Amino acid sequence: MNSSVDLSGAAFCDVDGTGYAKDFINYLDQARDYFRPLKVFSHSLLELRPGQKVLDIGCGCGDDLTELAKLVAPGGRAIGIDNSQLMINEARQRAAGYELPLRFDLGDAESLGWPSDYFDACRADRVFQHLQDPKRTLAEMFRVLKPGGRVLVVDRDWGMVEVNASDVETTCVVLNRACAGIRNGRIGRKLYGLFRNVGVIDTEVQTKFVSIKTFVAADTLLDLRVVLGHAIAEKLVSQHAAAKWLNDLLDRDASCKFLATIPLYIAFGRKE
Repeated sequence: MNSSVDLSGAAFCDVDGTGYAKDFINYLDQARDYFRPLKVFSHSLLELRPGQKVLDIGCGCGDDLTELAKLVAPGGRAIGIDNSQLMINEARQRAAGYELPLRFDLGDAESLGWPSDYFDACRADRVFQHLQDPKRTLAEMFRVLKPGGRVLVVDRDWGMVEVNASDVETTCVVLNRACAGIRNGRIGRKLYGLFRNVGVIDTEVQTKFVSIKTFVAADTLLDLRVVLGHAIAEKLVSQHAAAKWLNDLLDRDASCKFLATIPLYIAFGRKE
């Protein structure tokens, strides 16, 4: 993996345009295991049954949709869209060996190409943080949802990420810079309001925390080295303080004392 690519920032809004699509695919594969329990839980909240139709916004490599397709088979349909053609190609290749009701399409989350009242469930997982207009996307998801259908959005809140380190001031600078590098860095806490604004009823919000106990995993999921480099270049932190902070994290990692936490919000409800 190219360690200089900021995989969590604005580049995720245009994967194909970066020229590093393979790095993004590798990132998703590495991150999958850390979020797997959350995914299983969120899938259960959709209450899918055989014969239903489900839409996955920002489907990426398609691994989530494969699991959703199993829940609506036989007779159902699982459709995933992504704005990256390279991601869609990867998803189609991975799904080629499955005899499941799957389909992957290049698509625009803000302008869905289906009639109103079409899907039984719509979901998006860690996608809203990168969207140009989250409210419009949610309104579109709500529009294509059948009456009684369920909508679900899972996303991070980068403003609540924590890394245990001795230098609290530098930690705050680095994590604030990480949040600033995300288009909608604090989207997690905003989901409840978005759901209410578009007319979702029976809206519920749950929070889950993913604990990361190695520096390598945290660096993968939070881009710590890349963000630290941005903070140095922008003179938010001195070279000396940055080196000391990083060494502290590596020392904690070597002594099995490293800990970072990533908060995720799960918002779900239904269409009346």
